[in-house]
Amino acid sequence: MNTNHGKETNRLVTVPVLRKTLAAMIPFYRRIASDPAYASAWTRGVRRADLDTLIRLFRQVGLPERRYASLSTNGIGYFVDFDAPKPIVLYSNATTIRPGTTQFYFNTKVHRAIAKAILPLYQEIVNNRPFACIVVRAIRSGNRALLDRVVRSIVATPHLRSVSIESSGFRLSFKYAASPFRFDNLTFGGEP
Repeated sequence: MNTNHGKETNRLVTVPVLRKTLAAMIPFYRRIASDPAYASAWTRGVRRADLDTLIRLFRQVGLPERRYASLSTNGIGYFVDFDAPKPIVLYSNATTIRPGTTQFYFNTKVHRAIAKAILPLYQEIVNNRPFACIVVRAIRSGNRALLDRVVRSIVATPHLRSVSIESSGFRLSFKYAASPFRFDNLTFGGEP
């Protein structure tokens, strides 16, 4: 039963929704990757679950509150939700550690490395519609092997440990020596 529900859920993603979400996040990840002080301030905001700081930092990269539906943090990561047409309603992007692993921990060095690793993938999806169509087709059909090949053709780091399809999107799991924890970069509709 769960398998069918997952497949039905994965069928919700569309090329425009995926591209719009990633396009909105690119300036943020670009700033995380290139500006150590900004990335450190973001880490402090996540660890303290300080939404006011995160909202202020988001404004600095051209993401005022009207551009996204909600921003949340749980002390080990953050989630940015964007409005999407029904039946998705909200499509999200996140970087986080899996819940139950630790509390109030986030690593600037790892976050910056992930941002550098995913930026080329996000840019390819946004700028290359045929590529985005392949990503969406892989998600909608549940073809994890295809998604893995496509993602790894762009994300060229040995620190990418796994690529999975979840909730009409994908989970990229990274493991770096700078942290004892795996970090996930997610793009999804609904609960991951």
